[in-house]
Amino acid sequence: MPTIEHAPPEWLRAALDLYFGGHDVRVDATALDERGTVFERAVWAALRGIPPGETRAYADVAAMVGRPGAARAVGGANARNPIALLTPCHRVIGRSGALVGYGGGAWRKAWLLAHEGGQRSL
Repeated sequence: MPTIEHAPPEWLRAALDLYFGGHDVRVDATALDERGTVFERAVWAALRGIPPGETRAYADVAAMVGRPGAARAVGGANARNPIALLTPCHRVIGRSGALVGYGGGAWRKAWLLAHEGGQRSL
């Protein structure tokens, strides 16, 4: 449990409550205070454009940001994603459909995708 000095902002707590309550939550990137390279921020914006319960391959995301062939770099940007649920890197999978490359483990990635499959739009 975070200390009072390090408690998450109320908007973040509310967004996570909605997300885990089964709702599609979209957050304005300006609220996230993302700190990354231009490429990383482009990847993170592309991730937020993937609808809940859907997936894209790393190569697809690379193409979305205008860098075809940069699938490994997309994986690196995902690994440095500071707010994983609100910038949904779990929606990126291997070209084969395998649930690869998620720091929380493939089982958690599968759970999140299944959870999102039943979400309701607000």
